[in-house]
Amino acid sequence: MDPRPVRRSDCSVIYPSSPVDPVELKTFSSFVELAGMHRFYCGQGMIFEPHTAFARLIAQGNTTPLGTAVNLMPLRHPVTAAMHARELAVFSKAPYVAGLGLGSRQFNEAMTGSWPASPLTYVREYATIVRDLVSGKKVDHQGRYFSVRAKLNPDLDYRVDLGLGVLRPRMTELAGELADVAISWLTPPEYCAERLLPALARGAAGRESPPRLATVVNVALDRPGRDPVELALAGLGGHLAAPHYGDTLKRAGYNVIIGDRDHNAAEIVREGLYVYGSATEIAERLSHWLRAGVTEILLNVSGVYFQHGPVEALQDLQEITDALDEQ
Repeated sequence: MDPRPVRRSDCSVIYPSSPVDPVELKTFSSFVELAGMHRFYCGQGMIFEPHTAFARLIAQGNTTPLGTAVNLMPLRHPVTAAMHARELAVFSKAPYVAGLGLGSRQFNEAMTGSWPASPLTYVREYATIVRDLVSGKKVDHQGRYFSVRAKLNPDLDYRVDLGLGVLRPRMTELAGELADVAISWLTPPEYCAERLLPALARGAAGRESPPRLATVVNVALDRPGRDPVELALAGLGGHLAAPHYGDTLKRAGYNVIIGDRDHNAAEIVREGLYVYGSATEIAERLSHWLRAGVTEILLNVSGVYFQHGPVEALQDLQEITDALDEQ
């Protein structure tokens, strides 16, 4: 566990919306680089694909390291996912984090009409195919969910780190076995320390070292006219209503009601999982994740973005990163 204060380089930024405006996307990406932060991430968008948005960003001259947190597996075949990841690593000339996740049962059924009988087997097959392809290996996989014989030719100079979205111990163990980085949302520092990191270590038995753990932390500055519960709802309403996030928060000891986003928003504000306060208070709270063993903190200002716009969201990020220097 790391007792030191959080530094800028421990933090990344996740774009707080689906990418639509290329100028705005580049502004956030440039902020990450100029602020001396680690990486710029996008989540799954349903307006423009993160791969497409990132390719345009790179064409505009972006040099900030990029990643997804996370792209949802049902939307693309694993060979396509591997090709996209390799393209972005080659184009950007920087290590690329291909963060992938299965998503909710509701999402899978909406996209494909079904839910895997064994979600762990599905993710294992998908992630193994992607990992081996981006590692330059020839894949001959005949599995329960995927049959693939392929290799990404030619051999190119690039690096892709495989990320897997995790919430609960069994999927986290799988990430420990296969991934370079595990990526979690809405996971309190105590839960990361007591449940996720031990699961990563179990899964990584036999590997030289377990994957690193990156966690999305939702933040907002206390300013006049803001209500933290409303901010949490604006930025996380879908997550707070989803059963798999509700189950995770119950495991963490939170008083949540599955599907009740209003109640759950108030609960994560009350417990400090939605980090709201002065810039100094937020910087201190972020150190709890670092001390728990998280190696990368993905700052998410989506609540501010949706309620008050991109300028105020960037202002919050600026003040929080400045406060990190003062610890």
